[in-house]
Amino acid sequence: MITPEPVFSTRWRPLAFISMQLAAVLLLLSFASETGHEIWRSLDQTVFFTLNGSLFHSESWASFWAWMNTREVDALSAVVMLLFLVFPGLGGLKRNQLQAAFTGFLLLMLLMLPMRELLSDYAKQSGLSGDSPSLQLEPSYRFSDHLPDIPAKDRANTSFPGDHASVLLVWIGFLLFARPTLASVAVVLVGLFLMLPRLFGGAHWFTDAAVGGMCLALTTLAWAWATPVAGWLNRWLLMGLSPLYRLAGRIPLLGRLPFFNPGD
Repeated sequence: MITPEPVFSTRWRPLAFISMQLAAVLLLLSFASETGHEIWRSLDQTVFFTLNGSLFHSESWASFWAWMNTREVDALSAVVMLLFLVFPGLGGLKRNQLQAAFTGFLLLMLLMLPMRELLSDYAKQSGLSGDSPSLQLEPSYRFSDHLPDIPAKDRANTSFPGDHASVLLVWIGFLLFARPTLASVAVVLVGLFLMLPRLFGGAHWFTDAAVGGMCLALTTLAWAWATPVAGWLNRWLLMGLSPLYRLAGRIPLLGRLPFFNPGD
């Protein structure tokens, strides 16, 4: 049996763990404080009017970003993210890391869920979460008004934190840690690009991603980068899923993928 290379930290790094948690808290406090909130909102408005405002100048440009905000493209984006986890080299991972990496990413999503709920509840109670910029700022290019035939997401009533951005930031951070290579550049570029649709469409403020998404990513990745806890959980989860991977690997053609043949 091939022993997969670890994709999480194998030892405790208390200083790094505390630093990442502290960075998340300070980032959130900078947004929650009165002065900091004004600064962040000023940046929010600049980003919104720059990106969303560009949609007024070209219908083809607006149509592109409208399609990028549809459920179909969201599903395609998820497939792209998974491809980086199941093909060696694409995200910098080695062949014998693929199953552990795929399982590990699923684990991080599970770890992020309770933290996401806590942050969302805090944001609602403190008034940090509210209508998206497309519902508050003018002029606003709303896909539903200008391109009604495209089922694009262009608004949200509770936009903070940005779930889309949170997942992407964890994905970027996880792959950067698991095996940093030149392929990491592609990971960062793809991840940042996939965050743009919600900002162009106005369904999210910049701070939904830069503050909310980053806070969730930092607190989640701290368990992967600075403690062996995620590694322990991942080994148990991988043991439980291995029979399923072996079963799937017996399917013709599918079983020929590198993901199901880590020792080849």
